[in-house]
This record gives sequence, structure tokens and C-alpha cells, in this order.
Amino acid sequence: MGAAIVPGFSADQAPATARWLGMDVVSWDREAATLRVSFDPPRDVINFGGVIQGGFLVAMMDDAMGFNAFISMDMKNAQASIDIHTHFFRPVAYGRTEVEARIVRAGRNVAFVEAELFDKDGILAARAVSSTKLTPFGGDIPKETASG
Repeated sequence: MGAAIVPGFSADQAPATARWLGMDVVSWDREAATLRVSFDPPRDVINFGGVIQGGFLVAMMDDAMGFNAFISMDMKNAQASIDIHTHFFRPVAYGRTEVEARIVRAGRNVAFVEAELFDKDGILAARAVSSTKLTPFGGDIPKETASG
């Protein structure tokens, strides 16, 4: 997961949710603090309407925003979402999705981030804005909290 694109990161540091949802790094722009990831989720995410349940779409955007803050801020902080506000524009059929996440502004304790989720046809389907609490690591990166 993104080892070649994100130097110093290995897939075993990714949170379990990101691995379960099939997250993979598509591109990362360190200067712009922008990350694009894809998700190939398991079929368990489909709701009664035959589309991906909205909570899983939020989870995808949350994982992308947190991971972007983690790598773009030099892998020095754990992130914990303070809030997430989401707009859903259209249902998302089961299949590969992509999320583009960016840091809007970051301080020492809080980062403001946003994400856009695109369906398998590349159409904007959801948008989220979030604030995330930054907690500096006190040593090596704990694998279970590296980017979540």
C-alpha cells in the first residue's frame, strides 16, 4: 500500500479499516499536501439498495484524510477525528472508488482536512470536511495507531 509513493511508510502501518476497505495509494503530492487513494471494498459494504452504504463512504474519506495528514506532516502525529461533515451527491454503485484528500490548514494540535470521493466512473459522489486532533508520537510509530 503506497510504499513506493510514500517513502518511509509500509503497509503494516496502515489501520485495519484501510486494509479491509482495500485502500491503495494512487498519488501523493507532498508540496500540495494532497493524496489520492483508491478503495476496492469487500461486498459486505453493500446496503439493501444495492449501493455502498454511506457510513463506509465516510470511512473511506476519513481514512484518506487521516493518512494524508499523517504522511504530509512527516509521520510525526497520530490523528483522531474531532468531527466529520459529509455531503452525499449521488449513490455509489459497488466497485472501485477514489478519494482525493487535502490538508486545508494545520496547526500544532488540529488539522483541517477535506476529501472528495469519486465513483467507479470518476463522478464526484460525496464530499467531507473534518477537523482532526494531532497527537505527537513519543518514539517509534505504533503500528495500530499510525494513521487512524
